[in-house]
Amino acid sequence: MRIVGVLFLGLACGSDPEPIPMPPEEDPRPDILLVTIDTLRADRVGAYGDPHAATPALDALAREGVLFREAHAVTPLTLPSHASMLTGMYPKNHGLRDNGGFALAEHVPTAAEALSAEGYQTAAFVGAFVLDGAWGLDRGFATYRDPFHPQEVARVGAFGEVELPSAEVVNAAVAWWRSVGKDPKPRFAWVHVYDPHTPWNHHPGWEGDPYRGEIAYADKVLSRLFDTVDDQTLIIVTSDHGEGLWEGGEREHGVLLGPAVTRVPLIIRPPGGLSGEATVASRPGRQAHRRPKGVDTTLQLEPVPDAPRAARVVETPVSGVDIAPTITGWADVAYTADGQSLKPLVEGVETDHAPVYAETFFPLLHFGWSPMAMAQDATVRREEGARITVVQWVDGTVSPKVDLLAEVVEQWQGDALPEPAALDAETTAALEALGYVTTTVTPPEDPPDPRDRIESLSALHAAETLPPSARMARLLDLVEREPDMVDAAISLSLVQAELGQVDAARATTRRVLQRWPDHPTALFNAAAMALDASDGNEALLLARRLLALNDQDARGWRIVVAVHALQGDVDSMRDAAREGLAVAADDPNLHYLLALAETQGGDPDQGIVHLEAARRHGSEAPDLDLWLGVAHERAGRIDEATVHYQTATRTMPHDARPWAMAGWMLYKADRCEEAWPFLVNLLKRGAGKDPKVAEASSRCRDAVQAKGR
Repeated sequence: MRIVGVLFLGLACGSDPEPIPMPPEEDPRPDILLVTIDTLRADRVGAYGDPHAATPALDALAREGVLFREAHAVTPLTLPSHASMLTGMYPKNHGLRDNGGFALAEHVPTAAEALSAEGYQTAAFVGAFVLDGAWGLDRGFATYRDPFHPQEVARVGAFGEVELPSAEVVNAAVAWWRSVGKDPKPRFAWVHVYDPHTPWNHHPGWEGDPYRGEIAYADKVLSRLFDTVDDQTLIIVTSDHGEGLWEGGEREHGVLLGPAVTRVPLIIRPPGGLSGEATVASRPGRQAHRRPKGVDTTLQLEPVPDAPRAARVVETPVSGVDIAPTITGWADVAYTADGQSLKPLVEGVETDHAPVYAETFFPLLHFGWSPMAMAQDATVRREEGARITVVQWVDGTVSPKVDLLAEVVEQWQGDALPEPAALDAETTAALEALGYVTTTVTPPEDPPDPRDRIESLSALHAAETLPPSARMARLLDLVEREPDMVDAAISLSLVQAELGQVDAARATTRRVLQRWPDHPTALFNAAAMALDASDGNEALLLARRLLALNDQDARGWRIVVAVHALQGDVDSMRDAAREGLAVAADDPNLHYLLALAETQGGDPDQGIVHLEAARRHGSEAPDLDLWLGVAHERAGRIDEATVHYQTATRTMPHDARPWAMAGWMLYKADRCEEAWPFLVNLLKRGAGKDPKVAEASSRCRDAVQAKGR
């Protein structure tokens, strides 16, 4: 706590002493920076031995800090893993066991709350919607930057995510760090970047392995943040989970619990840093991948040597639940957690450490397969699904504590089947729109082991990387083999629609709804396909079914409004859009559709209000300016209409409508000199046979030529 000294001076005359405040003493507690790099497996960082890595910023931190050779994520899922890092609790105790349908309960404490209560300035900057503050991780952070607009991403598929550019995240974090630096209270910031998560984007200047390329980009962006904080800041860098990269047959993460997804980097640079270089024995890489032929051919999947380089290397297995007690311990703040503070290990003091534990209920909740659990001590690793595998992962005598690992699994996995909480309708709608299916499957009495079924899920992931025709062939085969894999069936219907096979796509979606009649994504897709086929009655029926499940699902209201638009019923279109906005006030598509109804129905000023709201809330409609031009024209504001039409000619370069509307409007207003450039463009496009274009062009040509004489 900050201490303020007061000096009392007695006056010779015996008057009462007047207190003179002394300047506050410097708070001895360090600034703390926690950085989580999403989906980063340990063996793709240079400091861990990867010869192909380009991670100079992380490697530099390791040279001044402590590298934990066997750090393990609590679960291969972003939200519950971060919840464990920020609370110090295993999922059984904090309650989050999947990315969708779970939120942190109010009674669960967080490290940020503990630090804030003891005078720390706190802020968080996250790069993915799955960490939106709605799930409860914002508690204790005075600033929680999560500027997402979930309503505009209904098109995102089952494996899609909504993310922010890491540069934007880091820029905001740097600005905050600098802005509060003059305050004598210490700072705690959590910064999360998302780059290594799929899809792997190409970055200029990087050739080769796209996963390593994303890691290199994240490292480059984070270097600015590391340069911003001073050398007395405690820096902790880790990840929520790794990535399968076809190890054990899993391309991404969530289902299996092999080292590829549980082993993550953990580098701690203590205040002041360390010097020297630890000498540790190198171990051969352990990777054995099963990549389908012709898939992800640019990934470099050869084994990477386990050869860490750091000022100090800790061999003791540690866990994500150790992050919160490490942060609070360094801040000298009392905190109770399932994990243990790593401060002694950082300082070179060996301590007894509990075996690490990891779990995933994702295969049970979404596919009806058995959940997976893992426990690992200094020499042995136990993985448990429908069957149990015990492996000796370090040379030497097999640990006599194999039974203890079974007890660890029993203790932290628990007996109760986790069920998604009853989230509010608005949150559920946002999750559904993002592709997070909050409905779960009913598992069979004897669920199969995910390790025996991973090939089917991997086939789905592999199919998503292929061109449409090849993807469809793979998905047809997969749906035939795995009729209960709803994600595969939905993906098949989407690619059929993409290839123009509308009847086949609708038939596939109907089969999905026969098995899962209340599946929100399937209902929306079926309604959208019916609308595209001009089958307004079926589209309206399906949309009403979707809204019966959740009347705040903006997707259902969009379909209803669009059906009325298809039928030319402007009044019903307007009424439905207003009804939808009453429960989804920020939906840009509903604002856009209402604007069209208002503009066509005789209230262009209200049309302008809703077009501007659509833009403000992130609408991607390409013709916003075109309709703003129409609305201003109908309101009699020709100059404003001209500006918007002119903008539309740039944003819609292949569309003749803005040229035609502007040219005709200006011609009718007897402003031929302004109309003429628009009309010339139309003539160049071959529109001279249109009666209006011909009339306006002829008269304006004469007017312009006459004025030129």
